Amino acid sequence: YEKLNLNNLEEVKVFFKNNKYFDVIIFLVGLAHKKGKNKDLNDFRKTNVKTAEVLTNILKNENKIPSKFIFFSTISIYGERYYLEEYNEDTEPKPISPYAVTKLECENYLKSVIDNKKLWIIRPAPVYSEKYLNNIDRRTRIKNIYYKIGNGNFKLSLCNIKNIHNVILGIINDKIPCDTYNLSDKNHYSYNELLNFKSVDKSFKVPVFLIKLLYYVGKITNNIFLIENSIKLMSNNFFPSKKIQKFIEIKFSLTK
Repeated sequence: YEKLNLNNLEEVKVFFKNNKYFDVIIFLVGLAHKKGKNKDLNDFRKTNVKTAEVLTNILKNENKIPSKFIFFSTISIYGERYYLEEYNEDTEPKPISPYAVTKLECENYLKSVIDNKKLWIIRPAPVYSEKYLNNIDRRTRIKNIYYKIGNGNFKLSLCNIKNIHNVILGIINDKIPCDTYNLSDKNHYSYNELLNFKSVDKSFKVPVFLIKLLYYVGKITNNIFLIENSIKLMSNNFFPSKKIQKFIEIKFSLTK
């Protein structure tokens, strides 16, 4: 392990001058969970775009662009749309938050500087593992109160971290061709299934019309947080990984 400031041009230059060629780079750098407000766009660009620019510029100058560059983007680049349930790799990106905007900017930048025969772009759905359940908790409870919207039958896509592990190995072992891929579990999950996974016996039922009200308030006030989260809660949000499943099995899912 080595600590490296990817915004420091000289520090990165010294690191790659003193190290041999890397066969694979897996780029996971990003300012993520706090998606930010419009005024935060430059802060997100510094982490989500500039780091990649510095890294690839040095790699090109040192003639050390790896044979495989794996960039982890996000399904957030599609943007949440009230009228759309399924987002695949051909869906036109319409990012809303500074996080999503800058992740798409980074995708486009890497496509412009790295040979497309060397670049993989992975867009994972919200990630979870046995030890990391934040993306489930934030969709099922507020503090210690569990809730569901309407009858709890709205569904969403999630991504088991073990599926990410298998996809990375698949790329390294030449099983997955260069391209852009959604990455999510094979099945989608209802909010009832998430509550069942958490062994919740009782949950507070939130009427759908209240979430719709929050959505319209968000639209009127241009509040990104309200717009994104209200759409997530009152509609299905599917990010199928059918494309990548042509090459590798997505076998891990949400189980107790």
